[in-house]
Amino acid sequence: MKIGILAAMKQEIDELVNRMDNSNPIKIFDIMFYDGKIGDNEVTLALAGIGKVNASIAATLLIREFNCSYIINTGIAGGTKPLKTRDVVIAKSVAYSDFDLRVFGYEYGQVPGLPVKYMSEINNIVTIKAIFNKLGIDYKYLNVLSSDKFITSYDMIKDFDKEDGIVLEMEGCAVAQTATKAGVDYLILRYISDIVGEKSQIEDYFAFESEMAKRSAEICAKLVENLE
Repeated sequence: MKIGILAAMKQEIDELVNRMDNSNPIKIFDIMFYDGKIGDNEVTLALAGIGKVNASIAATLLIREFNCSYIINTGIAGGTKPLKTRDVVIAKSVAYSDFDLRVFGYEYGQVPGLPVKYMSEINNIVTIKAIFNKLGIDYKYLNVLSSDKFITSYDMIKDFDKEDGIVLEMEGCAVAQTATKAGVDYLILRYISDIVGEKSQIEDYFAFESEMAKRSAEICAKLVENLE
């Protein structure tokens, strides 16, 4: 199994590059890839850039050009209460919050011909949870929403269930859609940097951005080192 790891920002990928053995930098379509090994696993890292289109392009290249059969999308995200900054989240499902064809009878977020929500294979999730438990990494298992918007109010996500907390970011569902269409498995991991509706949300994002981006890379690296 070759693992592709995709992140949006340089801060989220640098620590992974540092942990990689014999990293070989390659640039395709203005996206930087790093091919090498983390632990005993062959890995290609992708610095995708922010947003759904960038994420989908990077995921496609990881699959087609680097023959990755398992895609991990890692990075920071916002969240709703009761989530807190610094929380680690394994995606239970991922869906779009800015795709709406309900006027034609589709569900909110559903791309015609595709699922409303995307979910990783349950055996994959069981494996990831077991590794996190072994490593003593506390995590939550929650739904994730993707959009090309930085969510700053509950009005922007009023049509979605937020009772248990929901993760808000800009790449995960595009990665899941791409991986699903390509027939490869995937995992979406997120690390909470800010909470929607808090007066200090934007300040918290900037305060926690670097810390959580580095932590996301560290946790992802530990996960890959323990994957068999």
